Amino acid sequence: MPATDADITRLEQRITELEVKLAFQERTIDDLDSVLRRFTARIEALEHELKRVRGDLDAGPPSTADVLAALDDELE
Repeated sequence: MPATDADITRLEQRITELEVKLAFQERTIDDLDSVLRRFTARIEALEHELKRVRGDLDAGPPSTADVLAALDDELE
């Protein structure tokens, strides 16, 4: 039994709907990838900062001279 014009129209509409859904999913995936990349970069930066802080803690408390020098740097 050959397809009728109505069948063809329904199939074309269905294909269009699927194309729209696919385009939306592709955009969503791209957006999520972008967010994931930003979060990954932020986590890496925080891990680096944590290592630095742990190193500072392992080195012991700063001397009074170091604290005063840091305060001078902040005021400049």
